[in-house]
This record gives sequence, structure tokens and C-alpha cells, in this order.
Amino acid sequence: MPLITIGVVYAGVVVGLMVMALVGTPEYEHVNDLHVGVTWLAWSVLAIAGLAVSVTSLRRSAAALPNAFQWMAVALQAVVVIMLALAVPLSILSLVAYIRGFAVYDSEVARCGHPPVLASPGWGGDVLLPTDSEYERLKYAPVDPLLLGPTTYFCTLADAEAHGYQRQSWHS
Repeated sequence: MPLITIGVVYAGVVVGLMVMALVGTPEYEHVNDLHVGVTWLAWSVLAIAGLAVSVTSLRRSAAALPNAFQWMAVALQAVVVIMLALAVPLSILSLVAYIRGFAVYDSEVARCGHPPVLASPGWGGDVLLPTDSEYERLKYAPVDPLLLGPTTYFCTLADAEAHGYQRQSWHS
């Protein structure tokens, strides 16, 4: 029973990755935060429940199981604990980034009185105007905690250029 229960948890990882592959889209980056957050949070709940059942059943049936099965169950449980240590913070960070993306964008719209300009630094950096095709896809993404150079909001193109951001020539 302990190996079956922990196997369900591993099957949950496979199902979660398949779900993320099916619903993941490059269209709206902030939606990916929602998908990652919900998927890993759901897997974390499954993993905690499966781990509890697996540990409990291992303790109750330890005398009847060969030593090799006991050690295998413990090793598989340890891997799940390590995965949980990564999955729970990742899901929380992703869900917070998703929620904050809307809040930050809405506050900038209120501050500017119109949709703000998006500016991103570094290699591939660009300034996007609300009329650009990429704008809708990226407007909620600036609070991604994993970006090395997060996007910044400015009220006007002149404000962004005054801070050293440059609009790519292909927009013209």
C-alpha cells in the first residue's frame, strides 16, 4: 500500500505536467502564472495527502514488508518531500504574480488616466505602446518574480525614453 499511494503522487506529477502542456499558451504570459500556480498547488495537496497515507500505511505494515520495500518507500517519499519544498513556494509565487499583475496594471491606469506604456530593459528590451500587438499579451506580466529585468510602466513614451528605454525600430 505505501508504494501504491506514493505512485499515485508520482502519477499526479505526470498528469499535472500534461495539463500544463495542454493549457499553457504563449499568448498571455500572466495566464501562465495562473496555470502554474493552480497546477502545482493542486499537486501539492495531492502530494501531502498521498504522503500522509503512504507514511501511515508504511508504519502499520512495516513488519510484513521486506526491508527493500520499506527503504524504497522511504526513498520515494523523500523525493516527494523535496518536490513539495519546491512546488509549494512556486505555486504561491505564481498565484501572487498573477493577482499582482492585475493590481499593478490597474493602479498605473488610474495614475496615468489611460493605459500606460510598457518598457523592458536589456537584450530584447523594448517600449510597447497600448496600440502595439504585443501590448495585450504583456500588460499584466511586469510583476513576474523570475524575470531578470522586469517590465516597467510609464505614462508616456517620452517618460520611458527619458529613463533610457528605447523603442525598437520595427514598430515604425
